[in-house]
Amino acid sequence: MVKAKLIEVLGKIQKDGGFQDGGNIGGDTVPLDGLEGFDSKLAPVATRRLARELDVEIPAERNIFREGGRTSGRKLSIAEVAAGLASAGTPAEAAK
Repeated sequence: MVKAKLIEVLGKIQKDGGFQDGGNIGGDTVPLDGLEGFDSKLAPVATRRLARELDVEIPAERNIFREGGRTSGRKLSIAEVAAGLASAGTPAEAAK
């Protein structure tokens, strides 16, 4: 559920931003590399929308799109983001 919801949220952000790649998002997509216009300024927007959609709390300072949840570190795929949220307290069934 987290992965599907994240794909939905990112697709909407891409569409709203006028980018054409919103329909080509999958589990292997690395948003910070693979989505046109998606950067560190949009990451918090996506995180807040995802938290709202899932009705969970994600700390505002946490960067879910990077390993270690910080501003630096390896950029994560959507599947990795979903797995990380599941292991951090988001209901395990939601990571499917």
